Amino acid sequence: MSRLSVSRRAAAVAAVAATVLSGMTVAAPTAQAAPRLSWESASLKDKDDELIKMKHHPVHIGNVFWSDDPVLGSHLGDTLYIRDFASDGYSIRGQVKVASTNEIVIDIGTAGKKAPAKVQKTKNLKEGTKVKVRGCVMKAGKSYGCTSWYSARA
Repeated sequence: MSRLSVSRRAAAVAAVAATVLSGMTVAAPTAQAAPRLSWESASLKDKDDELIKMKHHPVHIGNVFWSDDPVLGSHLGDTLYIRDFASDGYSIRGQVKVASTNEIVIDIGTAGKKAPAKVQKTKNLKEGTKVKVRGCVMKAGKSYGCTSWYSARA
């Protein structure tokens, strides 16, 4: 086949494709509105603890709570508590990292649990260790937003 025939065939195929496609409309999937998420950090008497209230406007959907040595005089260590109040398909995830190294030492969430759900994880850190705590709202493994990192201590 000569170059001229190949070029004519390519042009003919392109013309047919353009004709077929010109009569079609491509329907995009309906866009879902992003959830209106917000959070607030609550002031606590114990400055080493941190409570973050997670909201899916206007509903309070969960909490992320860091407690240094929750049982006074015990060796239990420092605990991150996660609560998910709403059966809305979203889960609450909490993370704790050591401030000096940025190493995440606790990463837990309520994914796969029926609300109301609560989970907790304890890590015995050296007393006075500066940590950072944050919460995230998740759905099907995708993050829909995370808070800033809030400072606390072990």
